[in-house]
Amino acid sequence: MKGKFLLRTLCCLVAIMACGTALAQNRLLTPPQYKGPIAPMAADAPAAAPFYSNLVVNTCTSCNYDTNNGYFILGPNNCFAPGATQWISYPFVAGHTGNVRTVQLAITQDTAICTGTSTKFTVAIYSDACTGTPGTQIGNAAIATAPAAPCLLARASFGTTGPALTAGTTYWVVVTTSTAANQMGTTAVWWEANSAPAPYNLNDGNGWVAFYPASPGGFVVQ
Repeated sequence: MKGKFLLRTLCCLVAIMACGTALAQNRLLTPPQYKGPIAPMAADAPAAAPFYSNLVVNTCTSCNYDTNNGYFILGPNNCFAPGATQWISYPFVAGHTGNVRTVQLAITQDTAICTGTSTKFTVAIYSDACTGTPGTQIGNAAIATAPAAPCLLARASFGTTGPALTAGTTYWVVVTTSTAANQMGTTAVWWEANSAPAPYNLNDGNGWVAFYPASPGGFVVQ
């Protein structure tokens, strides 16, 4: 897995050097393996059962997601590939009916290569288009902040009137950036979950494109 991961990263860097800020459509931008200091996971107060979670504590690392691989979340003025934008989305099936209050994500700042000038990003819940891609946004979006390092989690708070979900229905967690000052320079990584592969989508500004299954980003919807 590590070799394949590094190969994708090297190919991406070659494309950037050859084409400047113009990246080929569907080019996946992946960061190197995180080797910096690990922050202890924050202790959350007991809460109602989540709609969905793939966060599983690794007994070897004490981290509830995998810091060996991940995918960039990039604002248009990011420090890794200025001018490139990358958004990521993952599907989940709601375990019960109700309103989303928070989404926690295994997204942190990327400091291994560079440190972005902003740390915010947008989180929303979308319907399923039944084509392997997100459909339309449900309810309001929320703004989250990428913490400094693993194993911390970013938190998007939707309040008490967040998106309404129905048990057994497929939805998507969609993470995007905007041209807002606090998102323009965001250079973050959505780290993979400690779980089996699942489908995911990428949007580089040219629409959502379905990719072959890969290990999904870590997140919990509550």
